[in-house]
Amino acid sequence: MKTRQLGERSIAALLVEFSIPAIAATLVTASHGIINRIFVGQTLGKEGIVAVTITLPIFTLMLAFGMTIGIGSNTLLSIRLGEKNNDEAERIIGQSIVLFLLISICFMIFGLLACEPLLRLFSVTDDVMPYAKEYLSVMVCGMFFHEMSFGVNGFLRGEGKPRMAMVTILIAALLNIFFDWLFLVQFRTNIWGAAYATILAQFFSTCWVVFHYVSGNTVLKLRKEYFRVDFKLARDVFMLGLPPFIMQAVACILQALQMNQLMFYGNRFGELRGIEDGGNIAVGAFGIVFIVSMCVYLTVIGLNQGVQPIVGYNIGAGKFDRVAKTLKLAIWSVIAFTIICMFVFFVCPHIILAPFVAQTSIANVEMLNMSIHAVRIFVSMLPLAGVVLVMTGYFQSNGQPKIAIILTLIRQVVLFLPLIIVLPLFLERVLNSDGLDGIWYTIPICDIGSFIFTIYLLRRELKRLKTLNISNGHRLKI
Repeated sequence: MKTRQLGERSIAALLVEFSIPAIAATLVTASHGIINRIFVGQTLGKEGIVAVTITLPIFTLMLAFGMTIGIGSNTLLSIRLGEKNNDEAERIIGQSIVLFLLISICFMIFGLLACEPLLRLFSVTDDVMPYAKEYLSVMVCGMFFHEMSFGVNGFLRGEGKPRMAMVTILIAALLNIFFDWLFLVQFRTNIWGAAYATILAQFFSTCWVVFHYVSGNTVLKLRKEYFRVDFKLARDVFMLGLPPFIMQAVACILQALQMNQLMFYGNRFGELRGIEDGGNIAVGAFGIVFIVSMCVYLTVIGLNQGVQPIVGYNIGAGKFDRVAKTLKLAIWSVIAFTIICMFVFFVCPHIILAPFVAQTSIANVEMLNMSIHAVRIFVSMLPLAGVVLVMTGYFQSNGQPKIAIILTLIRQVVLFLPLIIVLPLFLERVLNSDGLDGIWYTIPICDIGSFIFTIYLLRRELKRLKTLNISNGHRLKI
């Protein structure tokens, strides 16, 4: 069986084979947001960029549910494949699709009914509200296709078909670019065109991946008898998927707080410099920095997705030496990659950020300048953040969700939450400096704090794997 290679081939070769397609897939996924924002920024201007950014907390909450089911199911799927239990693996796939459907219906109803009150919580201004409301209303209606495109694709990787998963995502990305161009440039639609472009791309991506499962091109099959809710299995899926849910749910709350802080200190920034609409400029700048930095983070997440089936299979097969080697190689790969990215952002940020802004007004030029300043601060501790992401993904994939939850909460709650409130105030009132910089500096400070705790967890985990491997009769050098 093709999945047997996960326990026999070279770790480096497997990591390349499984991670490169997954990284390509996540970067292609990121291109949705990048191309979307470039088209929006060039055709609709500042208001369009702010509308897409200000809705970020809501889409983070959508992602939280999708990742809970997708990652939880995929972790369980990899372990069952390692145990050679294909029937249970197929049951997991059927259960997951039903859960995606139920969550999407609930979220669509909630999103449509509470659209405007939710946006008001994020301090959306009257000039941006029509754009944000229109964009959000369309996107929540297509949530099911987003969840399916993300989740079922993970199953392809879990059963040893990373290239097919990459092609599926590539189709969605190319279609998204085409539909963005069609709606925003050719048809000159409002911001709803960008939303429809994303949904249509994900719809065709979903159709493509489902076709492979029903046509017999996969090891596992979609069986109609498994399209039902199994409460015990659903509980196992949600427990394994709890770390990403908590991470994304907490991120949703913190992003909402961050938007309010950006609006408040952005307006203060504008008042001191005679710039109108400073709050929206700050939110727009954050949106640009967020999407380009996400390319780096999603690359690491792509590596984690490549690591996941290797770790899951070898845990199921009891080969703990291979688990440890996979973890170490992933960490060193991420450190090298993030150092290169950090250098690029420091040296030539203008080349990366300028396409997002049509420099036709003073406000747009200010937004670009603020983005350049912010991105250099954001990425200053990028290698440390990369190591934290690898370890969080590792604990999700090896059946230790509680540790991943703790690691997430330390960064998001213990560090980020007080810093995003206190640091801007401290810089403004104590140091007589720009309070807006306090929001930018919160990220690297959190990276440092969470990295220190991660190193402790890494050392402990390597010792645990060494003990498990010795008990299996194979001495492991770590």
